[in-house]
Amino acid sequence: MADVDNDGSESAFARAFGDALREFLKQTGMSQVDVAKRLGLKDKSGHPSKSRVNQYLSDSPPLPRANVLFLACTELRGFRFEYGGRQLNAAIARKKAGAPPEQMTLRFNRQFNLTDKNGAITERGAFAVKVKRPSGGIELSVLVRGNKAS
Repeated sequence: MADVDNDGSESAFARAFGDALREFLKQTGMSQVDVAKRLGLKDKSGHPSKSRVNQYLSDSPPLPRANVLFLACTELRGFRFEYGGRQLNAAIARKKAGAPPEQMTLRFNRQFNLTDKNGAITERGAFAVKVKRPSGGIELSVLVRGNKAS
């Protein structure tokens, strides 16, 4: 990882990127051709271009394009660099993992009455089902209130 004093200019940013890339190559032992393959940097004939990587390692490197920065941070495992007191690298964005939803079994092995002796539904006997569909699941509420058996 390169830490370069910078003056806020494009050339300072380009040098910080180039120094970080040089350090990455040194630490990993990757060749410039390997980096070109990983970043998809090709010459006019469609072959990996060592010269397109080498330009960033020169004494006055060009400002790297956004796609090169993105690919360097995502395709070169462990590549990162510092500029302006900030570290640039890539991390995988993931949702926070909550508790996985679980399916519950509702077992009821008793008889209950919702009606009176004449078969009419009474206020004391009730059966209600409530279904909600929040994102990612279904909530089911069951209310059973029965009459006492006579």
